[in-house]
Amino acid sequence: MQFCKDCGGVLNLFGNNEGELCSSCIQHRKPAPPPQEKRENEYEELLEETVLLCENNKIILRSKEGWELWSAPVTAETDLKTALKQAQRIYKIRSRRRKN
Repeated sequence: MQFCKDCGGVLNLFGNNEGELCSSCIQHRKPAPPPQEKRENEYEELLEETVLLCENNKIILRSKEGWELWSAPVTAETDLKTALKQAQRIYKIRSRRRKN
């Protein structure tokens, strides 16, 4: 006698069941999520046409549209990942507003 790997119920009670799961578990099983496209760099789109410049004692990340996406004083230490995350969020918001 074989048992379901998921719920522990009996498998071969009526006929042959070649699988490892009972019909109830198969029916309620969630389909596997589709594989997500892996991006080499999640900020790739943002960085393609963004400029990093220094003016008036500030470091500024500016988009091709001229939007100031992020800035910090020259003396401040900032994690690059944090700066890019904030810049990407601002870029998405401004892009949405521009479309409307």
